[in-house]
Amino acid sequence: MKTERMMTGRGLQGFAWVLTTLAMALTSTGCGDECVDDFDCRDQGTPAEGQRYACVENRCELTSNPVPDAGTGTDAGTSTDAGTTTDAGSTVDAGTDAGTGGDAGTTTDAGTSTDAGTTTDAGTTTDAGTGTDAGTTTDAGTGTDAGTQTDAGTDTDAGTENDAGTGSDAGTDPCESATYDPKLGTLQLQTGFVAGESAPLPVAAGPVGVTPGPTYSLYTVVSEGYTGPHALYSLGTWPQVSLGATPLFDVAAPADRGPSAALFLSPFVETDGQRVLTGYTKSGGGFPGSVGVYDSAAPSAPTYVSASSNFSAGVVPGAFLVNGGGLGTVSAGLGIYALKTDTFTALKVGTLPPETGGSGFTAVSTNGVAMLGYFSDDTFLNEGRAVGPATIARALTSGTPFDVAAAPALDVGSNFVAASGHGEGVSVLRGDYVPPDYNFAATDISRFAFTVTDAGATVIIGARQPVLVYVDQCTSVTGLTSLGTDLLVGVDDKNGTRLVRIQQAPQAR
Repeated sequence: MKTERMMTGRGLQGFAWVLTTLAMALTSTGCGDECVDDFDCRDQGTPAEGQRYACVENRCELTSNPVPDAGTGTDAGTSTDAGTTTDAGSTVDAGTDAGTGGDAGTTTDAGTSTDAGTTTDAGTTTDAGTGTDAGTTTDAGTGTDAGTQTDAGTDTDAGTENDAGTGSDAGTDPCESATYDPKLGTLQLQTGFVAGESAPLPVAAGPVGVTPGPTYSLYTVVSEGYTGPHALYSLGTWPQVSLGATPLFDVAAPADRGPSAALFLSPFVETDGQRVLTGYTKSGGGFPGSVGVYDSAAPSAPTYVSASSNFSAGVVPGAFLVNGGGLGTVSAGLGIYALKTDTFTALKVGTLPPETGGSGFTAVSTNGVAMLGYFSDDTFLNEGRAVGPATIARALTSGTPFDVAAAPALDVGSNFVAASGHGEGVSVLRGDYVPPDYNFAATDISRFAFTVTDAGATVIIGARQPVLVYVDQCTSVTGLTSLGTDLLVGVDDKNGTRLVRIQQAPQAR
């Protein structure tokens, strides 16, 4: 079973792509501190008008934008500045007005070549501070003051009838008129795949995990912000998805509970059918944290194991794999660790390459291949390697770690921010972070088939096969997890958040 990397209901979307959660895999901030600079706060979502996200003491916080006053630079703003409370360069400046959504802040923005604050600006060639100085009879503070009849903020204001933000606006949201499939929204299903059942995802749901089957029980983590509480809940049995009435166990270890304990939940829920693994990290050197194991056979006796920088996890026979910085008493830097489930013993089973700059993704196929990932400081991308089941089993038995870099690499062709087992292969959510805001723009979900030879020692990776393709950004993928041999995709758009089962067409199996 492979957990999703970002799947949440609407109530936790902002918390999840703290994905966060995602920045953790893409920068050396790892899985503890939320940010080291403002760039790391790019996944917090769109702030309210006049505000921005800033990194304050390693936390992303909303702050007010500084207002660019006309009384700077070459502005008319001297001691006799024409720009007083009605200055064209004040908070009602046409260069700030209408600067929202799909607004005038484009090539025809009131704040460009036709801006009220340019060639006819009170502070340019006819500057109130020139030969007709603001302190004379033609003072800019009189009848023709920049802040009166011809003020950029009046009849011809960029924010009036012709405002780019009105009904005839060139920035009208195309998603309002787009055609939405009831299951997939605007996502386009590709040849070789079909859409099966779908079910609404509860608003409070966080990461989702699914038991191996044939009856598919779903679990999720529900969290009320950084200070919690954070708890594991049942999500019912597929496709009858509903949030359980009571929590199953507290994700936080006893020492990390309380109103002053700020935790960063790891974006995974993994289960082998009997046990469920969750995780979190905290601020601090090495990003300390823990993984917790809920055992349905002993529900009142959960197990907690220290696990620094735990970012992703997977299930192999007899063990949970944890991609992180250490597990229990075993701490040897970023690598692949295993928690054996018979006696809950920890060991390191995989060594990541020298260019590793951060934790990566983990996904396990139904034929036992583990895609083990890392963020590369050479390519500045998430990378994935396909490690055969015999290699993993040997490391679990001998305690000698394998070299992840010796395994074949997935030719993803771009960055990716989610991964899941998908039958005898894995699927990844491809795309990249794009300027100016560096929000992630997804392009598609693609699958890579794995063929195992040499008694599980060798893996052959098939060519990339598109599964779902973005034609716009009106519908987004919120996560991936496996459902038996199929793929369970979290989908979100104006019609709500839901889970959709994607199956391989019979001729493609």
